[in-house]
Amino acid sequence: MVHRLITIVSVVVALVSLSLWAADKHSGHTGDMQHNAMSHENGQPLEGGQAAFAALIEIVAMLEQDAETDWDSVDIDGLRSHLVDMNHLILDTAAKTSITGDGQIRFDVRGSPASIESIHRMVPAHSRFIAQSRGWTIEHQISEVGATITISAIEETQMSRIQALGFYGFMSLDSHHQAHHYQMAIGHSH
Repeated sequence: MVHRLITIVSVVVALVSLSLWAADKHSGHTGDMQHNAMSHENGQPLEGGQAAFAALIEIVAMLEQDAETDWDSVDIDGLRSHLVDMNHLILDTAAKTSITGDGQIRFDVRGSPASIESIHRMVPAHSRFIAQSRGWTIEHQISEVGATITISAIEETQMSRIQALGFYGFMSLDSHHQAHHYQMAIGHSH
């Protein structure tokens, strides 16, 4: 059941992302153009209006469709807080990538006062997840102004990929966020 929900969430998030991308590309069109592609057959909008709100909409819909949802454990406020952290991490930080030694890449991420706590919450959790899922040696250090991540002993082809992805691409690796959001919503994750 959980694997099925994870698959459904992943597909829905991919569709939402594609829709947001299409809406962004479409925004430059003139007012007299047809907008049929942006609505359901019944004329209702597809999007929740904002990405974090759209994520909440899809999770709540999944919870309502699951007859086994333990409503006493549901934590939508916790999920919302995490989505705020994600927003801060993407929009209110700056990151620098450097090669620090033989087979090492370092990300230095710094943030606004509002984003520093988000960095402190997200970097350790994501670093542990990627270290486990990819088998990489990853160390992180938290500082007053942000965090540093060092990825060690990786192959040259991986070095090129990680360098190209940078910090923000690194944070998006392995598409675990959708399943993580569902687990948060049902009260099973930070």
